[in-house]
Amino acid sequence: MWNTIGHDSAVGLLRRSLDEGRLAHAYMITGPRHLGKMTLALDLAMAVNCTGQERPCGECTQCERVFRGLHTDVKVVGADQGVKIAIDQVREMQREIILAPFEGASRVVIFDESERLSEEAANGLLKTLEEPPDRVMTLLLASDTGAVAPTLSSRCQLLELKRVSGATIVDALIRNHGVEAPLADQIARIARGRLGWAFRAASDPKILENLSSKLEELEEIVAGEIEERFAHAAGIASAFYKDRAAGRGDLDMWVDWWRDLMLVKAGTPEFMIHVSRLEIMRAAAAKLTTDQIALAIAAIRETASLLERNVNSRLALEQLFLSLPRPR
Repeated sequence: MWNTIGHDSAVGLLRRSLDEGRLAHAYMITGPRHLGKMTLALDLAMAVNCTGQERPCGECTQCERVFRGLHTDVKVVGADQGVKIAIDQVREMQREIILAPFEGASRVVIFDESERLSEEAANGLLKTLEEPPDRVMTLLLASDTGAVAPTLSSRCQLLELKRVSGATIVDALIRNHGVEAPLADQIARIARGRLGWAFRAASDPKILENLSSKLEELEEIVAGEIEERFAHAAGIASAFYKDRAAGRGDLDMWVDWWRDLMLVKAGTPEFMIHVSRLEIMRAAAAKLTTDQIALAIAAIRETASLLERNVNSRLALEQLFLSLPRPR
C-alpha cells in the first residue's frame, strides 16, 4: 500500500530494508519540488509504525493517523515564514524525540526543504544525526542537495528521486483521479515529471487557472513598454517577498515559456509544455531571433540564482524585465 508512484527503485530499497530490519536512522530524499518526496517520507513513516502484515497496510489505525496528519509521533518541520528553518524549531524537535514514542513504534521527524536550515539549526541537527535516540528516524527532504550542509548529507542514506515519465503521470491521473485523457496529457506536460504537482492540479482547477493568469501576465510583460514592466516588477517582487517558494516556481514557469518559444521558433511545437499558448507564441516567435530567446532564458536563470542569494528582489526583477527582448 505504498502511495508513492513512479519511484520503484527507492520504494524497493526501503521495502527490502524494512523486511530485513536494517532501516537507516536517517535518510535524505532528494529531487525537484513536487516530485513525491513528502509522499515517500509519509509512506516510510506509516511503514515503521504500521501494525498490519504488509507494511504499510494503509488500513490500520497507525497508517490512517499518519496519512491524515494526526499521528503524534510523526512531525513535519518546515521553514519559518518560508525563509529559514530556525534553531528553535530544531531544539523543540530534540526535546520531543528524547521521549519514548507516544502512540506508535517509532518517532519520525521530516524536515521539509532541509536546504533552508539556518547554519545554527544545521549545526544543532548534526548532534541528533551523530547520536540518534532509539526508535527515532530523521528524514531530510531537499530539492537542492548542493545547498545542504555536507556534514548533514554525509550522515544520511541518500534516496534520489527522478522525474516521472509523462506516460506514468497520464496513466496515474486517469486511473487515480478520473481525469479525461486530453486534460491528463496537458497536466502531464506542464508537470514535467512532477507527479505531486500533477495530482494537485487534477484535484484543484484553480491551479491551472492561476497558471494561465500568470502566463498572461508574463506575456503582458514581454509585450509591454518600460513603464508597464516596472509596474509588474514591483508587484511580483512583493509577492516573492511574501512567498519565496511560489516566487521560485514562477521563475521556473518563465523559463518554460521561453523554452516553448524556442521550440516554436525551431518548428517543433509538438514538444511544447504550454500547448494552449501556441498561437500567441507563433506571433511572438516571428518577431524575435533565436539569440534573443536564448539570452532571455539565461537572464531568467541568472535572476533566479541572484534571488536565492537574497539580493534585493525588486531591483533584480527590474533588471530582468529591462533585459527581456520585446517582440517587434
